[in-house]
Amino acid sequence: MRDPLQSTQPSPAEKRTDVMLWVALLLSPLAMGINTIVGFTVAHWTTDTARKGACYLVSAIDFALCIFAFAISASYSRISRGTEDAEAIDGRRAFMAKVSMLLSVLAALLVIAGTIAVITLHPTD
Repeated sequence: MRDPLQSTQPSPAEKRTDVMLWVALLLSPLAMGINTIVGFTVAHWTTDTARKGACYLVSAIDFALCIFAFAISASYSRISRGTEDAEAIDGRRAFMAKVSMLLSVLAALLVIAGTIAVITLHPTD
């Protein structure tokens, strides 16, 4: 644990941890956006051609992004298991890991809901 009042630069490992936590935090909303925008675009093509394969592919890619973001944040959450959220630097990393896991689960549920809609609806509905 580093003293937050110290004026030293963070180590390369700490910089990598911060970058990976930001990637995990931003990857889930990106997956939700891709699922929404690309899913609606592909839905029009699916309606015209009666082929659902592209919709399933979009959902699978977005679900994989959510799982990847969850795996990154869960690994950093395990590393910072005993850290209090009130600590300045390590507490911020623990909080970011927890929020990223929550966003990943919510994004995965959105992707699953979109996939269920594709499964239940017929092309002309």
